Amino acid sequence: MKSKFIKIWNKFKALLKQGLTPKQLAISLVVSTLVSIFPIFGITTIALTCIALPFRLNLPIMIAFSYIVGPIKFLVLIPFINIGAYVFGTEHTLLTFEAIKTSYETSFFDTAKALSYELLCGTVGWLLTAIPLGIGLYFILKGILTHFDKLKINRLTTK
Repeated sequence: MKSKFIKIWNKFKALLKQGLTPKQLAISLVVSTLVSIFPIFGITTIALTCIALPFRLNLPIMIAFSYIVGPIKFLVLIPFINIGAYVFGTEHTLLTFEAIKTSYETSFFDTAKALSYELLCGTVGWLLTAIPLGIGLYFILKGILTHFDKLKINRLTTK
């Protein structure tokens, strides 16, 4: 059983790396995280594809990671809307997550039309938090991935 787990783990690591430097991998994960928590539903995969292809980022790992990070969007949607409403100096409509979710389930375009101001507030809130979050997350991930890359290189040279 343990050897099977090790084989699966090695395949996962190979998929994760795919010849990328720690910097490229960190950028892939940060972009995936930021796009995944963008407050508009239904655009994650298309946006990741449009970003990953021209910049030669690891699209498979970005999409897989977006599924892992995706549920966080539900936790930060209302705070993003509140931040945007605060920036615009307006009152927040008393929307709940359930009301937004139900509205999206009935019709995407009707929701986009009815909640356009909230989506604008959410986008502004996302922009204000995503930039510092992305910068911090990039440096943390780059440091961690560089450390693991050096460990791997040291392990290969000592054998």
